[in-house]
Amino acid sequence: MKQKLNHIWRLFGTALSFFLFGLGGLLMGLLLFPALFLFIKDPTRRQTFARAWLGRAFSLFIAIMKNLGVLSYSIRGLENLPVPANSIIVANHPTLIDVVFLISLFPEADCVIKSNLWRNPFTRFVVSAANHIPNDDGAGLLQTSTERLRSGGTLNLFPEGTRSTPGRELRFKPGAAAIALRAGAKLLPVLISCRPMTLTKGESWYHIPEHKPFFEFDIFAVMDPSDLVGTSMKPREKEKALNRAMQQFFREHVQD
Repeated sequence: MKQKLNHIWRLFGTALSFFLFGLGGLLMGLLLFPALFLFIKDPTRRQTFARAWLGRAFSLFIAIMKNLGVLSYSIRGLENLPVPANSIIVANHPTLIDVVFLISLFPEADCVIKSNLWRNPFTRFVVSAANHIPNDDGAGLLQTSTERLRSGGTLNLFPEGTRSTPGRELRFKPGAAAIALRAGAKLLPVLISCRPMTLTKGESWYHIPEHKPFFEFDIFAVMDPSDLVGTSMKPREKEKALNRAMQQFFREHVQD
């Protein structure tokens, strides 16, 4: 009976959490972030404020979920922070809320955002004020990401491009490797695990597990791509080799 009541409570807490997330996003998208364009004319200051605010909002959302008993989490490797300039934060992507955790941890970093969020009237002011990068143009995405890294920025990136498919080996797309090599960027791996699994690809929010999920975030030391691939390779060969090396690193550390 106690376990059943806990399950019902976590279902309610999950529903409440996502309701509050949606409500907060609606208020920020319709009121707060449009106001930034009126009162903060400088794009750099506006971006800094918007990203800091998003980081705090996402941290609050995580705290709400934790305090409601929906989830728990731990973070290891904080000694490897802060992230150096011109670095890509590469992470696997097992659950829907991975990006929420990453933005709360690395609010100053650029993020690659679905292009439809730029066209959505409820979110376009948010992503525009934060000046994140739309994913609608492959060549443009590569160029913009490279330029921002070279200028001293950092970038949150899921090399899989989408959430992992449960039970299948990780498969990385070549974009992260290509950006890293063109920008001469370092790599900061972040390994995400969740037990029991929840909010996976194709799973509805209300399909909550029998027990409270526990998220673990392992922040590894910064890696130099030149230490992972040969220097005598051609550019395309380097990209493929680096992609394989990153993929293998995560496959070795991800627990089934």
